[in-house]
Amino acid sequence: MKKLLLFPIIAIISTQCSQKSTFEAVDCDSNGQIENENLRHIFKPCREFIYSAKYWDEEYNQISNELIRVVVNGNAWDYQPESQDEITMQYAYDSTQIDFYKEYSLNPEIAHWTAKTTTGIIESVDHVWMHPFRDNQYTFTEVAPFPSVNLPLEAGKTWSSGLSIYEGWGVWADSRLENSYEVIGYELVELELGNVDAWHIYGIGSATFGTSTHNYWFHPDYGFIKMVYKNYAGQLLKFELVEVNDL
Repeated sequence: MKKLLLFPIIAIISTQCSQKSTFEAVDCDSNGQIENENLRHIFKPCREFIYSAKYWDEEYNQISNELIRVVVNGNAWDYQPESQDEITMQYAYDSTQIDFYKEYSLNPEIAHWTAKTTTGIIESVDHVWMHPFRDNQYTFTEVAPFPSVNLPLEAGKTWSSGLSIYEGWGVWADSRLENSYEVIGYELVELELGNVDAWHIYGIGSATFGTSTHNYWFHPDYGFIKMVYKNYAGQLLKFELVEVNDL
C-alpha cells in the first residue's frame, strides 16, 4: 500500500485508526479495462479515501462520529456503465446505536443500515461528480446538493441541476428538488491532516419539504476533501478527508 502524504501535518487520532482496522478487504483491479471515458486522475483504480464523518443535531449535540472508506474498484458501475466508474463505500458505524440514530432520521420509512455498498462516480474533463454518502444515518444527503463541480472553476461561477423523486422515498416521494451551485473562491482549508488550498463551492437544494445547504471543497488531485451539510431540520453533517492511499 502506498500512502500519499497530501499535507504537511499527519494527525489521525488513534480511535480513527482503530475504526479503520474494522473495514473488510475490497477487491479492486488496477489494470481493469473500462469502456467509458472517465479520466481516473482523482478516482484512480485501487485508490482508497478515508473520511471522518461527524453528525450533530440542530443544537450541536453530537449524534455520531465515525469513519467512511471509499475504494475505487477498477470497473464500470453496473447501473450506468457508459458513464460511471464503480466505487465501494464502507461505513464503520456502531451497530449498538442504530435505534438512537433513527431518532434523528428525517425520513424513517427509508432508513436502513449497511456496512458496505457500491455506487458510481464521474470524472471527465469538464465534470466531476459522485453520489453522496447516503446510507445509514446520512439518508438526507439524497435531498441536498450532490458533490459536483463543473470545470473549469472560477470564483462566481454558477450552475444548477434538478432531481425528481418518485415513489418509494417516504416523505420525499412525488417531489422535485432544485439545486443551485456557486463557486465561492479558491481558499485555504484547515483539515486534521494539515492545510491545503481548494475550491469552495456552496450548494443550496430547495423542495416543498424544506431547504438544505452544502458547503464543500474540491481539490484537483484528491477530489472532495471536505463536505459540510446543513439539512432542512437544522442538523449538521461534516465529512473530512483524513487519508488517501494507492492500494
